[in-house]
Amino acid sequence: MTVIARSIVHADAALCGSHHDGHRVHHIRALRALQDRDLAVHVLVEIVDESVVQLSWDGQQFQFRHHDVDSIADTFGSDGEVGEWIPRWRVLVLPGRGPDDRTVFTLSDSDHWTACSDEAYTRPVSPRVA
Repeated sequence: MTVIARSIVHADAALCGSHHDGHRVHHIRALRALQDRDLAVHVLVEIVDESVVQLSWDGQQFQFRHHDVDSIADTFGSDGEVGEWIPRWRVLVLPGRGPDDRTVFTLSDSDHWTACSDEAYTRPVSPRVA
């Protein structure tokens, strides 16, 4: 069985080049998280505000940050969604369109949150050596 994993990024966050927690998910990290889905916790996912996502399980609630919560909200309705939280990779997996389709996001603890970075797009070009 092949599992398809995708990441959604809206135009507002498209210039962010960061692969830190709460930003773009690197494809290798996503694949490793999906391989570790047996370690996942089933969670209720709710959007709190423009950068905060709340995960609830076992009667507890935890808040995390993400630079593009609209992309998370686009994967489910306003009532919340059941997803899988893989703590080892800090990856949230939400169901996709098909049975083997998943949408993945990284989430950041508020204490480790960093602002978006466009560093991947503004890196200086090395001069050519003749």
